[in-house]
Amino acid sequence: MYVLGIETSCDETSCAILRNYRVVSNITISSLREHKKYGGVIPEIATRAHLKNIDRVLNVALREARLPLKRVGLVSVTYKPGLIGALVVGLNFAKALSLSLNKPFIGVNHLHAHLFAPFLNNKEKLQFPFLGVVVSGGHTEIYLVNDFDRIKLLGQTRDDACGEVYDKIARALELGYPGGPVIDRLYNADYRNKFCFKCGRVGFDLSFSGIKTAVIYKRMELQKKRILDKETKVKLVSSFQHSVVQTMVKTIIDAAQKHKIKRIVCGGGVIANKLLRQTLKQAQARTNCECFLSPLAYCGDNAAIVAGLGFYLYNKRGVRRSINLAGEAN
Repeated sequence: MYVLGIETSCDETSCAILRNYRVVSNITISSLREHKKYGGVIPEIATRAHLKNIDRVLNVALREARLPLKRVGLVSVTYKPGLIGALVVGLNFAKALSLSLNKPFIGVNHLHAHLFAPFLNNKEKLQFPFLGVVVSGGHTEIYLVNDFDRIKLLGQTRDDACGEVYDKIARALELGYPGGPVIDRLYNADYRNKFCFKCGRVGFDLSFSGIKTAVIYKRMELQKKRILDKETKVKLVSSFQHSVVQTMVKTIIDAAQKHKIKRIVCGGGVIANKLLRQTLKQAQARTNCECFLSPLAYCGDNAAIVAGLGFYLYNKRGVRRSINLAGEAN
Protein backbone atom coordinates (compact mmCIF):
# COMPACT_ATOMS: atom_id res chain seq x y z
CA MET A 1 0.00 0.00 0.00
CA TYR A 2 1.14 3.54 -0.75
CA VAL A 3 0.74 5.86 2.24
CA LEU A 4 0.66 9.65 2.12
CA GLY A 5 1.96 11.34 5.26
CA ILE A 6 1.29 15.00 6.11
CA GLU A 7 3.02 16.95 8.90
CA THR A 8 2.29 20.59 9.85
CA SER A 9 2.58 20.67 13.64
CA CYS A 10 5.07 23.55 13.89
CA ASP A 11 7.23 25.31 11.30
CA GLU A 12 7.86 22.44 8.87
CA THR A 13 5.46 21.72 6.00
CA SER A 14 6.10 18.12 5.02
CA CYS A 15 4.57 15.44 2.77
CA ALA A 16 5.92 11.92 2.28
CA ILE A 17 5.07 8.84 0.26
CA LEU A 18 5.79 5.43 1.76
CA ARG A 19 5.26 2.01 0.25
CA ASN A 20 4.33 0.18 3.41
CA TYR A 21 7.32 1.11 5.64
CA ARG A 22 9.76 2.05 2.88
CA VAL A 23 10.28 5.76 2.28
CA VAL A 24 9.79 6.63 -1.38
CA SER A 25 9.84 10.41 -0.97
CA ASN A 26 9.94 12.82 1.96
CA ILE A 27 9.74 16.54 1.14
CA THR A 28 9.93 19.26 3.79
CA ILE A 29 9.90 23.05 3.57
CA SER A 30 10.69 24.96 6.76
CA SER A 31 9.69 28.54 7.54
CA LEU A 32 12.65 28.73 9.96
CA ARG A 33 14.25 31.68 8.16
CA GLU A 34 11.15 33.78 8.75
CA HIS A 35 11.26 33.09 12.50
CA LYS A 36 14.97 33.75 13.05
CA LYS A 37 14.73 37.46 13.76
CA TYR A 38 12.23 36.73 16.55
CA GLY A 39 14.36 34.04 18.19
CA GLY A 40 11.50 31.53 18.14
CA VAL A 41 8.53 30.24 16.17
CA ILE A 42 5.69 32.74 15.58
CA PRO A 43 2.44 30.73 15.18
CA GLU A 44 0.81 33.13 12.70
CA ILE A 45 3.86 33.07 10.42
CA ALA A 46 4.05 29.27 10.60
CA THR A 47 0.36 28.86 9.76
CA ARG A 48 0.54 31.18 6.76
CA ALA A 49 3.62 29.34 5.50
CA HIS A 50 1.76 26.02 5.67
CA LEU A 51 -1.15 27.46 3.68
CA LYS A 52 1.27 28.72 1.06
CA ASN A 53 3.42 25.61 0.78
CA ILE A 54 1.36 22.48 1.46
CA ASP A 55 -0.01 21.97 -2.05
CA ARG A 56 3.41 22.52 -3.60
CA VAL A 57 5.10 20.11 -1.15
CA LEU A 58 2.53 17.40 -1.95
CA ASN A 59 3.09 17.79 -5.68
CA VAL A 60 6.88 17.52 -5.28
CA ALA A 61 6.53 14.43 -3.06
CA LEU A 62 4.27 12.73 -5.62
CA ARG A 63 6.57 13.69 -8.49
CA GLU A 64 9.66 12.38 -6.72
CA ALA A 65 7.82 9.14 -5.93
CA ARG A 66 6.58 8.94 -9.54
CA LEU A 67 3.15 8.19 -8.14
CA PRO A 68 -0.23 9.55 -9.26
CA LEU A 69 -2.35 10.80 -6.37
CA LYS A 70 -5.11 8.27 -7.11
CA ARG A 71 -2.77 5.39 -6.15
CA VAL A 72 -2.47 6.60 -2.54
CA GLY A 73 -4.19 4.01 -0.33
CA LEU A 74 -4.08 5.73 3.06
CA VAL A 75 -3.80 9.34 4.23
CA SER A 76 -1.96 9.79 7.56
CA VAL A 77 -1.65 13.19 9.24
CA THR A 78 -0.45 14.75 12.48
CA TYR A 79 -3.41 15.85 14.59
CA LYS A 80 -1.53 16.51 17.86
CA PRO A 81 0.38 18.04 19.56
CA GLY A 82 1.44 21.33 18.01
CA LEU A 83 0.40 24.87 17.13
CA ILE A 84 -3.35 24.63 16.65
CA GLY A 85 -3.48 26.86 13.56
CA ALA A 86 -0.69 24.90 11.93
CA LEU A 87 -2.31 21.56 12.77
CA VAL A 88 -5.64 22.65 11.28
CA VAL A 89 -3.99 23.36 7.90
CA GLY A 90 -2.56 19.85 7.57
CA LEU A 91 -5.57 18.14 9.12
CA ASN A 92 -8.11 19.80 6.83
CA PHE A 93 -5.88 19.20 3.79
CA ALA A 94 -5.66 15.50 4.70
CA LYS A 95 -9.41 15.21 5.24
CA ALA A 96 -10.14 16.81 1.87
CA LEU A 97 -7.77 14.39 0.13
CA SER A 98 -9.28 11.42 1.95
CA LEU A 99 -12.81 12.38 0.92
CA SER A 100 -11.91 13.21 -2.68
CA LEU A 101 -9.93 9.98 -3.15
CA ASN A 102 -12.39 7.89 -1.12
CA LYS A 103 -9.44 6.50 0.84
CA PRO A 104 -9.10 5.84 4.60
CA PHE A 105 -7.80 8.59 6.86
CA ILE A 106 -5.84 8.33 10.11
CA GLY A 107 -4.56 10.97 12.53
CA VAL A 108 -1.44 10.29 14.61
CA ASN A 109 0.39 11.82 17.56
CA HIS A 110 3.61 13.07 16.00
CA LEU A 111 5.57 12.59 19.26
CA HIS A 112 4.80 8.89 19.03
CA ALA A 113 5.70 9.07 15.34
CA HIS A 114 9.21 10.22 16.33
CA LEU A 115 9.61 6.83 18.03
CA PHE A 116 8.87 5.11 14.72
CA ALA A 117 11.77 6.89 12.96
CA PRO A 118 14.40 4.17 13.64
CA PHE A 119 12.14 1.57 12.03
CA LEU A 120 11.44 3.29 8.72
CA ASN A 121 12.94 1.08 6.00
CA ASN A 122 13.79 -1.29 8.86
CA LYS A 123 10.46 -2.50 10.28
CA GLU A 124 11.77 -5.99 11.13
CA LYS A 125 13.72 -4.50 14.06
CA LEU A 126 10.54 -3.23 15.73
CA GLN A 127 9.95 -5.21 18.92
CA PHE A 128 8.04 -4.46 22.11
CA PRO A 129 8.28 -3.45 24.87
CA PHE A 130 10.77 -0.60 24.70
CA LEU A 131 11.57 2.64 26.49
CA GLY A 132 10.64 5.53 24.20
CA VAL A 133 12.44 8.86 24.47
CA VAL A 134 11.36 12.00 22.60
CA VAL A 135 13.62 15.05 22.88
CA SER A 136 12.71 18.06 20.77
CA GLY A 137 12.26 21.82 20.75
CA GLY A 138 8.85 21.56 22.38
CA HIS A 139 8.89 18.25 24.28
CA THR A 140 11.07 16.08 26.49
CA GLU A 141 9.28 12.86 27.41
CA ILE A 142 10.05 9.27 28.44
CA TYR A 143 7.53 6.51 27.73
CA LEU A 144 7.03 2.83 28.37
CA VAL A 145 5.87 1.50 24.99
CA ASN A 146 4.14 -1.89 24.97
CA ASP A 147 2.74 -1.12 21.52
CA PHE A 148 1.97 2.09 19.65
CA ASP A 149 -1.57 2.07 21.01
CA ARG A 150 -0.38 1.20 24.54
CA ILE A 151 1.99 3.96 25.59
CA LYS A 152 2.51 5.06 29.20
CA LEU A 153 4.20 8.35 30.13
CA LEU A 154 6.96 7.78 32.72
CA GLY A 155 8.59 11.19 32.87
CA GLN A 156 8.72 14.58 31.20
CA THR A 157 10.09 18.08 31.59
CA ARG A 158 8.36 20.15 34.25
CA ASP A 159 9.17 23.44 32.53
CA ASP A 160 11.25 24.19 29.42
CA ALA A 161 11.74 21.43 26.86
CA CYS A 162 15.35 20.47 26.17
CA GLY A 163 15.48 22.04 22.70
CA GLU A 164 13.71 25.13 24.01
CA VAL A 165 16.37 25.77 26.66
CA TYR A 166 19.11 25.42 24.02
CA ASP A 167 17.37 28.17 22.04
CA LYS A 168 17.09 30.43 25.10
CA ILE A 169 20.73 29.98 26.07
CA ALA A 170 21.87 30.69 22.51
CA ARG A 171 19.71 33.80 22.40
CA ALA A 172 21.08 35.03 25.76
CA LEU A 173 24.63 34.61 24.44
CA GLU A 174 23.77 36.12 21.03
CA LEU A 175 24.75 32.93 19.20
CA GLY A 176 21.76 32.79 16.84
CA TYR A 177 18.67 30.68 16.30
CA PRO A 178 18.01 27.77 16.44
CA GLY A 179 20.34 27.25 19.37
CA GLY A 180 20.75 23.46 19.33
CA PRO A 181 22.98 23.12 16.24
CA VAL A 182 25.04 26.20 17.21
CA ILE A 183 25.77 24.98 20.74
CA ASP A 184 26.50 21.46 19.54
CA ARG A 185 28.96 22.85 17.00
CA LEU A 186 30.71 25.04 19.60
CA TYR A 187 30.94 22.27 22.23
CA ASN A 188 34.49 21.60 23.44
CA ALA A 189 35.00 18.63 25.78
CA ASP A 190 37.99 20.36 27.38
CA TYR A 191 35.57 22.88 28.91
CA ARG A 192 32.82 20.47 29.95
CA ASN A 193 33.48 21.05 33.66
CA LYS A 194 34.62 24.67 33.48
CA PHE A 195 31.42 25.87 35.19
CA CYS A 196 29.38 23.83 37.64
CA PHE A 197 25.89 23.83 36.13
CA LYS A 198 23.27 21.32 37.27
CA CYS A 199 19.95 20.13 35.84
CA GLY A 200 16.97 19.45 38.07
CA ARG A 201 15.41 16.00 38.31
CA VAL A 202 12.56 14.47 40.33
CA GLY A 203 12.06 10.78 39.64
CA PHE A 204 12.05 10.56 35.86
CA ASP A 205 10.85 14.16 35.47
CA LEU A 206 13.41 16.74 34.37
CA SER A 207 13.73 20.49 34.87
CA PHE A 208 15.80 22.75 32.64
CA SER A 209 14.70 26.18 33.90
CA GLY A 210 17.25 26.17 36.74
CA ILE A 211 20.26 25.54 34.52
CA LYS A 212 18.95 28.16 32.08
CA THR A 213 18.85 30.74 34.89
CA ALA A 214 22.29 29.72 36.15
CA VAL A 215 23.87 30.15 32.71
CA ILE A 216 22.22 33.54 32.21
CA TYR A 217 23.35 34.77 35.65
CA LYS A 218 26.90 33.60 34.93
CA ARG A 219 26.78 35.43 31.60
CA MET A 220 25.71 38.64 33.41
CA GLU A 221 28.53 38.22 35.93
CA LEU A 222 31.14 37.71 33.20
CA GLN A 223 29.73 40.59 31.19
CA LYS A 224 30.16 42.97 34.12
CA LYS A 225 33.80 41.86 34.36
CA ARG A 226 34.19 42.48 30.60
CA ILE A 227 35.41 38.94 29.94
CA LEU A 228 32.50 37.63 27.88
CA ASP A 229 34.52 36.93 24.73
CA LYS A 230 34.00 34.12 22.20
CA GLU A 231 36.14 31.61 24.11
CA THR A 232 34.23 32.30 27.33
CA LYS A 233 30.95 31.67 25.52
CA VAL A 234 32.34 28.33 24.33
CA LYS A 235 33.19 27.46 27.94
CA LEU A 236 29.67 28.37 29.04
CA VAL A 237 27.85 26.35 26.39
CA SER A 238 30.23 23.39 26.77
CA SER A 239 29.56 23.17 30.51
CA PHE A 240 25.84 23.65 29.88
CA GLN A 241 25.61 20.94 27.22
CA HIS A 242 27.68 18.45 29.23
CA SER A 243 25.37 18.79 32.24
CA VAL A 244 22.19 18.50 30.15
CA VAL A 245 23.36 15.42 28.26
CA GLN A 246 24.71 13.63 31.33
CA THR A 247 21.48 14.23 33.27
CA MET A 248 19.29 13.12 30.39
CA VAL A 249 21.21 9.93 29.66
CA LYS A 250 21.35 8.96 33.33
CA THR A 251 17.58 9.50 33.64
CA ILE A 252 16.94 7.39 30.53
CA ILE A 253 19.15 4.52 31.75
CA ASP A 254 17.65 4.66 35.26
CA ALA A 255 14.13 4.42 33.78
CA ALA A 256 15.13 1.47 31.58
CA GLN A 257 16.71 -0.38 34.49
CA LYS A 258 13.81 0.24 36.87
CA HIS A 259 11.32 -1.13 34.34
CA LYS A 260 13.71 -3.92 33.26
CA ILE A 261 13.69 -2.75 29.64
CA LYS A 262 16.62 -3.62 27.40
CA ARG A 263 15.55 -1.66 24.32
CA ILE A 264 15.66 2.15 24.16
CA VAL A 265 14.22 4.04 21.18
CA CYS A 266 15.01 7.75 20.75
CA GLY A 267 13.58 10.34 18.37
CA GLY A 268 13.06 14.07 18.00
CA GLY A 269 15.12 17.01 16.82
CA VAL A 270 17.55 17.06 19.76
CA ILE A 271 18.49 13.42 19.07
CA ALA A 272 20.56 14.88 16.21
CA ASN A 273 22.89 16.33 18.86
CA LYS A 274 26.33 14.73 18.40
CA LEU A 275 27.24 14.58 22.09
CA LEU A 276 23.87 13.09 23.04
CA ARG A 277 24.14 10.39 20.37
CA GLN A 278 27.70 9.58 21.41
CA THR A 279 26.80 9.41 25.12
CA LEU A 280 23.79 7.17 24.46
CA LYS A 281 25.96 4.79 22.45
CA GLN A 282 28.51 4.70 25.26
CA ALA A 283 25.73 3.96 27.75
CA GLN A 284 24.51 1.15 25.50
CA ALA A 285 27.89 -0.58 25.68
CA ARG A 286 28.12 -0.04 29.43
CA THR A 287 24.62 -1.18 30.44
CA ASN A 288 23.81 -3.92 27.90
CA CYS A 289 20.81 -1.89 26.67
CA GLU A 290 20.16 -1.75 22.94
CA CYS A 291 19.70 1.81 21.67
CA PHE A 292 17.83 2.67 18.48
CA LEU A 293 18.44 6.29 17.48
CA SER A 294 16.46 8.12 14.84
CA PRO A 295 18.49 8.50 11.61
CA LEU A 296 19.54 12.13 11.20
CA ALA A 297 17.26 12.51 8.17
CA TYR A 298 14.20 11.77 10.33
CA CYS A 299 15.09 13.53 13.61
CA GLY A 300 13.21 16.74 12.86
CA ASP A 301 9.48 16.98 12.22
CA ASN A 302 8.76 15.24 8.92
CA ALA A 303 5.95 13.40 7.17
CA ALA A 304 7.77 10.08 6.70
CA ILE A 305 7.48 9.21 10.39
CA VAL A 306 3.80 10.22 10.35
CA ALA A 307 3.13 7.97 7.36
CA GLY A 308 5.08 5.09 8.91
CA LEU A 309 3.26 5.16 12.23
CA GLY A 310 -0.08 5.75 10.49
CA PHE A 311 0.38 2.65 8.33
CA TYR A 312 1.42 0.58 11.36
CA LEU A 313 -1.64 1.64 13.39
CA TYR A 314 -3.97 1.06 10.42
CA ASN A 315 -2.47 -2.20 9.22
CA LYS A 316 -1.36 -3.92 12.44
CA ARG A 317 -3.61 -2.44 15.13
CA GLY A 318 -6.79 -1.80 13.14
CA VAL A 319 -6.96 1.84 14.18
CA ARG A 320 -9.41 4.05 12.25
CA ARG A 321 -10.14 7.77 12.63
CA SER A 322 -13.35 9.69 12.09
CA ILE A 323 -13.31 12.43 9.47
CA ASN A 324 -14.51 14.68 12.32
CA LEU A 325 -11.20 14.29 14.18
CA ALA A 326 -10.12 17.65 15.64
CA GLY A 327 -6.61 18.98 16.11
CA GLU A 328 -5.24 19.15 19.65
CA ALA A 329 -2.55 21.58 20.75
CA ASN A 330 -1.37 19.36 23.63
